[in-house]
Amino acid sequence: MANGLTPLTELEAINEILATGAESPVSTLEENQVIDASLAMNTLRATSVEVQTAGWNFNSEEGVSIAPDQNGEIILPPNVLRVDTSGESAATNAVQRGLRLYDKGNRTTIFEGPVTVDWVLGLDFEDLPSTARLYITIRAARKYQDRYFGDQAVHSYTSQDEQIARAAMMQEEMDSNDANMLSDSQFMTKLRGRS
Repeated sequence: MANGLTPLTELEAINEILATGAESPVSTLEENQVIDASLAMNTLRATSVEVQTAGWNFNSEEGVSIAPDQNGEIILPPNVLRVDTSGESAATNAVQRGLRLYDKGNRTTIFEGPVTVDWVLGLDFEDLPSTARLYITIRAARKYQDRYFGDQAVHSYTSQDEQIARAAMMQEEMDSNDANMLSDSQFMTKLRGRS
């Protein structure tokens, strides 16, 4: 098998961020004692959460049925960034409170049966598509430079670089959604609802 180009790993992304500040690269993320690498890693991870919380086709799931545990509570996976009731549970006004689902209407965390939700999951860096990894890396590098060097004139990446990376991620989002303007637009959905 030929070695080809592969998406950025988290370590490569952190080294890319460090390079924007003329810092030395690191060889591992394990037990990293280098303060700059730790700051770069924290910036990358916080930026990843920020970007993923918006919800994309690659980290969103719809119509997930989750059942209460033996105590009647619905415990959410630790990587849930956003959750909303949907389908037959859409009328239930439930929100995320910590790792539990909370029924606001009844002011309780106890549910009688399964609840259907749509949720957005926070994925590990290596589980993201290449376009998302690149956008997150560039955005994190710009934040890192702003926070720890303070001179926006010395950015290694420009806002245009960030916009181009985001546009590539948006294009992948549109391609993977297989959206159809005639069937998926809000106008057509409302029009179909009249009949």
